[in-house]
Formats: sequence, structure tokens, C-alpha cells
Amino acid sequence: MKKRPFYKIMPPLLLGLLLSNKALADIYMYIDKNGDQHFSQNKVNENYRLLLRSKSNKNPGSFKNWKEKSYTNIKIPSSKKLQNHYHPLIVQAANKYQLEPAFIHAVITAESSYRRTAISSAGAKGLMQLMPVTAKRFGVNDPFDPEQSIDAGTKYLYKLLKEFKTKKLALAAYNAGEGTVRRYNKQIPPYPETQKYVSKVMDFYWYYKDNL
Repeated sequence: MKKRPFYKIMPPLLLGLLLSNKALADIYMYIDKNGDQHFSQNKVNENYRLLLRSKSNKNPGSFKNWKEKSYTNIKIPSSKKLQNHYHPLIVQAANKYQLEPAFIHAVITAESSYRRTAISSAGAKGLMQLMPVTAKRFGVNDPFDPEQSIDAGTKYLYKLLKEFKTKKLALAAYNAGEGTVRRYNKQIPPYPETQKYVSKVMDFYWYYKDNL
């Protein structure tokens, strides 16, 4: 089913507030698994994200405090210098495969902490920790080359998102393998490592969306 543009399913009053930038109250939004949008003046639960803050709310901590509460346990292990160094390549790949740079940054942070020479105990290599079979599949000659690694890893994520539709399932497949996710009827496999990985990368993703 073709999705309607965001502005066409947004309540008229909210649309007006967004366009005028004169919100009378903080506005939060949550999109459920069916794609339906829910709006509230309060953060009902952790699924709700701040969409618009009231102009009368002068407290700069309103949005900041929400982020701090959400990201209490998040520790970004990478250096800002490396993050900035690879950002142009990440943006290039993101534009090429129509993904968000924040999502790619999140995967790289979880996989290698931006260490281009990283090697896992399983043999995954480079910034995006490509397994040899994956590197070969996407034509990577040198898995330690940042441009090749980022391009191939991003292309792989693009393909996974196209098949599994959600970021969480794409991440589960990136971590545990496409076949594993298919065997579990396109659900996140009941592996603690994979479940923690998905949760960690999604936390990084939300962090980067607000802080890049």
C-alpha cells in the first residue's frame, strides 16, 4: 500500500503549528508498527519522540534532558576526530544508497569504533566489520580500505532494509545473517548477542540523529 505523505495525515492544527513554528505546548509523536502516527503533549512512553517544543518553553534542558534520560547507558566509544574524519565518506555512501548517515555511523560505532584495521574473533574486518564472504559478495578488494568498507557495508544495509523493511530486522540480519532472520519468520532471533546488538545500534542511531 502506498504511504501517504506525512503532511497529508498530520492533524491540521499540528500542521499549522509546525508551519508557523508557534506551538503552544511540547508535541511528541509515536509511529506504531502499522505506520499510524500518534501525537501527545506529553512523553507517554519511550516510543514517543519530541517533534516540536513550545515557543514559550524557554528551558533549554527540555529536549536535552529527554535525551540524557534516554541515553543514560549509552557510551560512544569512538573519538570525535575519527567520526569527523570518516563523515564525508559516510555521507557519500548514505546518499548513494538512500540511507541516513546517522544509521551508518551507529553501525560503525558498534562494529569497530571507527578503527579501520579492526578484526573480530570471527574474522570480520574493517570499519563495518565485513566477513570475507560479504566482502567478496560486494566486490571489496581491501576490507581495511575505509571507502570500500563503508560503501559495501552501506550497500549491504540497503539490501537488508529492502528485504526486511525495518532497521531492527536489518541490523539483526547484519549481525546474525540473513538466513537466520528468515528462519525465525523475519523476527529478531532469540540470541542474546543479536538482541543486545540491535538495541545498542538503535540507541547509537537515536543519539547520532540528535548529535551529528
